[in-house]
Amino acid sequence: MKKIGLAAVMFLLVMGLALSSEAAREIVSGTVEKVDAMKGTVTLKSAAGPRDFVARKPEKLKDIKVGDKINLTVQEDGSLVIEKAK
Repeated sequence: MKKIGLAAVMFLLVMGLALSSEAAREIVSGTVEKVDAMKGTVTLKSAAGPRDFVARKPEKLKDIKVGDKINLTVQEDGSLVIEKAK
């Protein structure tokens, strides 16, 4: 019986860690409405409406332009990963 209880606790611990790492980041898909490479900001129009994001490294925005469809991932540390949608 102890082994089953221990296995259940370990399972819940692993699942909790997996879910917390997923909750710590956010993926937003949408169309770029505005880019300000000098300020490092991008405005993305998503299904939930327009949202502003600040890039820690503004140089990541150099290949993004208004009208691009992108997938933007906000990492746990606040950095952005930007991929053009296919």
